[in-house]
Amino acid sequence: MNSFKELNIKEKTLTALKEKGFKKPTEVQHKSIPPALDGKDMVVQARTGSGKTHAFLIPIFENISNEKKVQAIVLTPTRELAQQVEEEAKDIGKKYGIKTLAIYGGTSINNQIKRLPKVSFVAGTPGRVMDLMRRGKLDLRSINFFVLDEGDRMMDMGFLPDIKWIMERTPKEKRIMLFSATMPHEIVKLAKNYMSDPVILKLSKDEISAKGVYQYYVKVGRKNKLANLSAIIDNNPGKYLIFLNTKRGTQWLAQMLNKFGYKAFPMHGDMSQAGRTKNMDNFKGGDIDILISTDVSARGIDVENITHVINFDIPKYEKDYVHRIGRTGRMDKGGKAITFVNKEEVEFLDRIEEYIERKLEPMVVKGQGRMKKRGVDYDEHADIFGMVSFSFEIDENLSMWQVLKKMKKYGFQEHDVGEIKVEGKQGTLSVVTSKANRVSDVKFLTNVQVVKRTLR
Repeated sequence: MNSFKELNIKEKTLTALKEKGFKKPTEVQHKSIPPALDGKDMVVQARTGSGKTHAFLIPIFENISNEKKVQAIVLTPTRELAQQVEEEAKDIGKKYGIKTLAIYGGTSINNQIKRLPKVSFVAGTPGRVMDLMRRGKLDLRSINFFVLDEGDRMMDMGFLPDIKWIMERTPKEKRIMLFSATMPHEIVKLAKNYMSDPVILKLSKDEISAKGVYQYYVKVGRKNKLANLSAIIDNNPGKYLIFLNTKRGTQWLAQMLNKFGYKAFPMHGDMSQAGRTKNMDNFKGGDIDILISTDVSARGIDVENITHVINFDIPKYEKDYVHRIGRTGRMDKGGKAITFVNKEEVEFLDRIEEYIERKLEPMVVKGQGRMKKRGVDYDEHADIFGMVSFSFEIDENLSMWQVLKKMKKYGFQEHDVGEIKVEGKQGTLSVVTSKANRVSDVKFLTNVQVVKRTLR
């Protein structure tokens, strides 16, 4: 389709879409909106960033009124996603005089209770929705639309019992739309139990391929991890989303980057909702170009024009990798995903590649950034036993035992040195990582060079 007009939607909706700069429907929009407008229940599998939010918002606002009662609810796995869905809904709702509201935990429930009697559209997380329903403040007995957004993540986060509890307190006659990046068994079962002859659209392969994302790994030790990150950022301008596995890690990395003049902000669960919202708004608005997040806090980040996703910590679970890199390359715009890997993390890289059914490309970080390298990182070149190999030349014929004996004069003990090979005046030896930096001080060895290892 070349324009939204071909969907036969109302002029007010078209105006709202035009003001947001949307020119033509995405695949998920032009395939799911017509049957949704015809009143069909929908199960749609579509990758993150494909335009699915407006695929369910448009049919909703084409069919609800500005009567002050909740007529449509969208359940989301996280407060950030609830906020983002409501922001998009508000832009369309204004054209119809329809009030919208996002409801989620971590913020004042009283303010939400005060606003609820005036709204017709709600986006919310299951916990807060249930809380408000139990208090008698949220009445879903008149809804016409029930939407589950990011259904697979809601299953992963254990929300299935909550979804059923809410669903059973809504009218039997309603339109149900379920959007998910993957299609686990629980989703299929939910559709069968609650939907009436749903239209099923499978528009992605379980979000595994991460279409449009160029995926790389960087072999890096601990010593120069920051320097490699700095070099990537300084030599490749863009909008960066950086992932770490812990809340403490996000805070530490943000502090380190800011110390060197970068505008980087963290997102983690220990932050106040106001702080998370402020950082998210600044990132979306372009005031900051680097956001550092954990996996849980990133669920619901829906920001256009993220050019790079950096896995500063490699994810321990394959699904988390797919969810992370799906934040870039959206709406068919190219993006890069770069994963830092050390020798102890190869098993996680192998699992990721097996899951996504493709190999990540090795990447060598070129150039320097503001954070300089701290010499050779011998961790990068050590084997699984913590030994680093060196090649060398000698001016005299020495046996391996003689080499070992002479090295003792430079502070090396027998247990510090591994295999030694000498052929003529050339040879190789390995030493423990902790003493690798002292090999260059051994005077009888010349042209000493570290033997670089591949990651695998």
